[in-house]
Amino acid sequence: MLDILKKRIEEVSGKNCISGFAADFPYPMLTWNNIIIQPESQESRTIGLNHRKEITRRVKLIYGRFNKLKTGSLEEVEWVEEFLSNLEKDRELLNHILNMDHQYIVGLEKNGENDKTGYVVFQIYLDIKER
Repeated sequence: MLDILKKRIEEVSGKNCISGFAADFPYPMLTWNNIIIQPESQESRTIGLNHRKEITRRVKLIYGRFNKLKTGSLEEVEWVEEFLSNLEKDRELLNHILNMDHQYIVGLEKNGENDKTGYVVFQIYLDIKER
């Protein structure tokens, strides 16, 4: 499932999707047209007499850009929201999942106190119920 999700993220976003853990990548790498996909958890539940499995997976996407002081990087927030909307409607992804919910947290990371701009970093959580 993670390979399919990674492929669909790349096609829908037009950005490179790299598997790994956020701590392994410096923030400047995020600004080079990358999205990091980090598995968070997976839960399996048996449903019904036929022992059908329902799998719920949580994945974290990390995306960052240089902060733009004039706009407060509002266009990046709009891009993330449009990307998530398009990802939820993606036909190929819908063939493999029953449901996907999302939540994102956005923050500003700075290298030091003299850093005027910093990086706008999005942490996007996808809760996916697989078929």
